[in-house]
Amino acid sequence: MKLQRISLDHIAKLAGVHKATVSRALRNHPTIPKSTRDRIQEIARQEGYRPNPLVAMYQAQARASRPTSMQAAMGWLNDYPHVASWHEFPWLRGYLAGARQRCADMGYRLEEISLSTANSSFEDEVSRVSKFLKVQGIYGIILPLMLNHQYLLAEWEHCVVSLIGSGHLRQPTGLNGLHAQFYPQRFPIADRDLFFNMRLAYQNLLQLGYRRIGLVYSRYIDAEANGQAQGAYLSEQAALPEDQRIPILFLERFKEGRPQAFDTWLEQEKPEAILCINPVIREWVEQLGLSVPKDIGLANLNLVADVSEWSGINEKHDEIGASAVDHLIGALSRNELGLPRQPRKILIPGEWVSGSTLRAIGDGPDMSELGRR
Repeated sequence: MKLQRISLDHIAKLAGVHKATVSRALRNHPTIPKSTRDRIQEIARQEGYRPNPLVAMYQAQARASRPTSMQAAMGWLNDYPHVASWHEFPWLRGYLAGARQRCADMGYRLEEISLSTANSSFEDEVSRVSKFLKVQGIYGIILPLMLNHQYLLAEWEHCVVSLIGSGHLRQPTGLNGLHAQFYPQRFPIADRDLFFNMRLAYQNLLQLGYRRIGLVYSRYIDAEANGQAQGAYLSEQAALPEDQRIPILFLERFKEGRPQAFDTWLEQEKPEAILCINPVIREWVEQLGLSVPKDIGLANLNLVADVSEWSGINEKHDEIGASAVDHLIGALSRNELGLPRQPRKILIPGEWVSGSTLRAIGDGPDMSELGRR
């Protein structure tokens, strides 16, 4: 016996609304009031409605292939003191640009919302913003690289939440004053695959002929990422003969001039190439009389506009931002508001970019004169 398929027209008749309203309500579209969505979804459930996956796929493709009008909004919550940070800083703006473009492609606008506790507590600020989101009909929010972990611990009950990165450390503790404060993941996260990216960079340096490869990094940033950079570097070093292994040089105050620790490390370890995240490393090696890449190679693990000519890793910040939006849209379509039962983490692998700071080498550069330059 062939079962009769329940149509949208049938549900619309029972609910006393237009067919288009039913379609949006079943997709949890924020333009339909929640009470109306709940009522229509309950009618559909009672009637045994099941969407046709082929039709749903076709409609998704059709929406993606044509310009869509801006209707509902997603929220981009910004707790940075300098409100324009996400527009001005090259290591941040890719995330916002990717999220904004994906929202536009899918028919949403992305609304930037500033958070501040200058005149209130975190609890009061969360309450204020939650009321604003509800009034504005914003049901999907992104918390990007939050400075204050308290926002990551809030409930955000009426919203779908997506994180970009896991936020900054709660407080400096532990080894050398820095240690990641562990707490369970509460919301889905879109982030860079830092472990993969480090290994990708290391392998490309090996292919170019470099053997003594060093890493200059921030212990604070490594702690924020749960030691992924350190772990990947050490895993690559473990595969090398002991005489080719170089200890990590952890530095924090890159803006205060070249530290003696860097000079000592460079002279003692004599790296043929350095993996780093701060472009000031190039200034430091050139101050010591070394030419890049003739005397020493450099690879940046986060290629953005200010180091675009370097060799290194493009972390694909735009794809990370877009992935955060994709989660929001999917969760809204399933009506998964509030804390998810099983939060997921999406790691976006970066790509290697060949630039001007590395070269193919033979036996490696001669570092014997470093101490006398």
